[in-house]
Amino acid sequence: MAARRVSRRIHVGPVAVGGGAKGRIFVKGEVIATVPESRIVETLLGEAMRIAEQGEQDGVAPGEPAVTVS
Repeated sequence: MAARRVSRRIHVGPVAVGGGAKGRIFVKGEVIATVPESRIVETLLGEAMRIAEQGEQDGVAPGEPAVTVS
């Protein structure tokens, strides 16, 4: 019987997973974009900025973490 790998995932911001000259951008476990390898960093930075702007609009101070446990 093969060993079973157990992992705990903590999503703090956008994540990129690449392969086959393309990258998938994930936010909160959902694929939000599939982009060419050459645009992964640009897309990640853009998504991080969007999340930061949304946080400011929601009244979260820059650098102020919000932790929830479910």
